[in-house]
Amino acid sequence: SADRVPLADQSVDAITLQHVIEHLPDVPSAMAEWFRVLQPGGVLLIQTPNAAFIDPSVFEDPTHVHLFTAAELDDAIHNAGFERLELRTLGLPWFRSYQRTPGGWRLRRCVTTYARVLSRMSSLRWRGQTLCCAARRPNP
Repeated sequence: SADRVPLADQSVDAITLQHVIEHLPDVPSAMAEWFRVLQPGGVLLIQTPNAAFIDPSVFEDPTHVHLFTAAELDDAIHNAGFERLELRTLGLPWFRSYQRTPGGWRLRRCVTTYARVLSRMSSLRWRGQTLCCAARRPNP
């Protein structure tokens, strides 16, 4: 259970969640538990579908409880006491179908190579399919 992790207080230095948080019925309780088990300075990494994605139908899944926007995920991180290190989107609408695009493999390689720079461009940022967040448990 995400809100009852069988680990001692401040016993881990990192927690990675890939497409998990959107399935949880009680995110604040889970966040509190992750905060409890992380050491001061420990890092929480979250990847989740982006509710602001241009075509949210790609995330239709009856097990999804809540899809987050960047602002909602940022609020959840902050409310749990974490310090956000970085929050951005990853993926572009055409990225999955690159094989059908003439020269798509070259474009995909370029986007993959320059993903960090491209993700900082405001015109592309909102289009990402996945929210990627890195947060830290502050040091006392």
